[in-house]
Amino acid sequence: MSRRGGKQKPASLDDENDENPTLETELVLASDGALHVSFEGNPPRGRRVFVGYALTAEECAELGTRGLLTWAMLQTLALGSDGAVYVEAGAIGAEGREVFRGYAATPEEAEQIVDDLHRAAWNLTITARRLIRAR
Repeated sequence: MSRRGGKQKPASLDDENDENPTLETELVLASDGALHVSFEGNPPRGRRVFVGYALTAEECAELGTRGLLTWAMLQTLALGSDGAVYVEAGAIGAEGREVFRGYAATPEEAEQIVDDLHRAAWNLTITARRLIRAR
């Protein structure tokens, strides 16, 4: 997926030379309740598409929780898997911002995604506990 004119490289814990690793945004959960999946090319036929631009950390801090929630009632906001808040295209300027393009998951797809995330989180927790005990 294109971000700032180029493809982001997924973050890697192995690359010690990379001072600024980036995290690919695969999913966003939008304020309308939809889970959107990133795509390149064309989305599946008939799917609603969300295009959003990321707010900076400074903008999020300035708006605060109340400001973000108020904005979410007026525009679609989405929380990305990269931790960024994405605002629906047209509400803010795109210049220099991270971009997310994703199609709305079906209820079945969303359920599978949540199950997969839950399984991954469980496996990560178990692995972390084993590593801590091994110290």
